[in-house]
Amino acid sequence: MAYFLYSPIHGEDFVKDVKSSVASAVGELKEVGECGPSFPLIIHATGGTTATALELVERCKARGAVLVGFGEHNSFASALHTKAELEARGLPAVAFHCPSYRNCREALAKARRVANTASSLIGAKAVLIGVETAQARVLRERFGWSIRVVPLEEFEKLVDSSDPDREALALFGDEKVAKIAAALSQYAAGADVVAIQCFPFLMKRRYTPCLSIAVLNSRGKTVACEGDLASGFLMLMARGLTGSSGWIANVVKYTGAEGVFAHCTISLDMAKSWRVTTHFESGFPYGLVAELRERVYTVVSISPRLDRAALGTVEVVKSGNFLPDACRTQAFVKFDRHVRLEAEAPANHHVFIPGDVVDEAEAVLRLSAIPTSRY
Repeated sequence: MAYFLYSPIHGEDFVKDVKSSVASAVGELKEVGECGPSFPLIIHATGGTTATALELVERCKARGAVLVGFGEHNSFASALHTKAELEARGLPAVAFHCPSYRNCREALAKARRVANTASSLIGAKAVLIGVETAQARVLRERFGWSIRVVPLEEFEKLVDSSDPDREALALFGDEKVAKIAAALSQYAAGADVVAIQCFPFLMKRRYTPCLSIAVLNSRGKTVACEGDLASGFLMLMARGLTGSSGWIANVVKYTGAEGVFAHCTISLDMAKSWRVTTHFESGFPYGLVAELRERVYTVVSISPRLDRAALGTVEVVKSGNFLPDACRTQAFVKFDRHVRLEAEAPANHHVFIPGDVVDEAEAVLRLSAIPTSRY
């Protein structure tokens, strides 16, 4: 869905041709009179369209915009003019350029994903299992999130009363895992993201929700561990850009351009092979050992108050379980350059997103008014 702006002075046949080409790439084109998402995708088909774009953003009270311009008929000139005017008004904007509208399918698809993903991060619904956190307050205030805080005791009662999740039971053959998966599914059914403060749960119950989280994320839900809603924010971004929840991983160590990341769970659809073992710190059931499916990932880390982020691409050299003193799923990776994570990383947790989507992720973060740096 996108807004298609043009000036009739550029000719009916030309405009018709551009519109047909754009529609084949982005789908439905909205009328300027309709208000849509928080970050509208605006196609500048010709020059002379900046005033219309600015009026649209202002009237619809949009938080910013994603703009596309082509090399013909002053299209890109208008897109850049709109970007500059929006930024002068304190609104974030990102622009995509195509030398010709005739060969713009890839850029239009990226622009659509960025606009849709950034918009999906506004007003999201979340469930936090545990206690209220500062992250929850920031997400409510800055991004309009609706966050329901579920006390651990309430979650435990739901676990105990739930029928086992059939898929989890078939995969792992463990009723405790299947009942956690069933309880998480109930919360996830009405939410965009669920975050569980898992250490209080595992210390009380003496088993982890790691395997249940792996199942839920693999079937299109988004569940963050350790109650980390900031990483949950990034997982929603990953889901929008790639269809994958991404993998939350701890920094283990690094030297120069090489590093190791690890965690005791990962979405099963991100694993080319996996097996069940014990949880690292506690030795309790359960942890998950997995080999990562892809070779290249975009890694993103965000500060606890969502006011700074760092991202880049990494190449996985090996993965699985090769260190005895770290969480169970481990990835040895190479960055594009030497890094100093103690100075550059905004947080411990890094979300691994399949493929190279670093430009799109940076654009979403820019629209979200989160300053970024590159690894």
